[in-house]
Amino acid sequence: MSAPATQKFLYGKWLFNIDQAQALLKEHPRDTEPTPVADWAAAYHLDRLTPGYDDEPWCPVFGPDQSAFNVEHALQADLNEPVIIATLEFDSGPAILLIDGVHRMYRAMTEGRTTLPAYTLTTKETARIRER
Repeated sequence: MSAPATQKFLYGKWLFNIDQAQALLKEHPRDTEPTPVADWAAAYHLDRLTPGYDDEPWCPVFGPDQSAFNVEHALQADLNEPVIIATLEFDSGPAILLIDGVHRMYRAMTEGRTTLPAYTLTTKETARIRER
């Protein structure tokens, strides 16, 4: 039997190791904070991943597209498991990026949830789990 694949999140040229993020969160426990479902759903265009979407094909700047998103899997996602948000540092200041939990956000959106629990990594923690 083979080992399970390492969970990763790709954003442009950046690659984040989700397994390392989860291990880091176990080593450095913290409380979760609510994160707004509507904001993330809009940022990731999750409304365009619904089975009834019949508008023009599109290619997202970030987040999943229709060919790489499993709606059935998303509808079984555990909404009690916190999502993970990375914090990136830019010249203009910090910015956040959802790196784990897009399927949970989708389910929460379809069920009308307003928030989901989230862990937010610091910029230093984000740098530790970023592979490139």
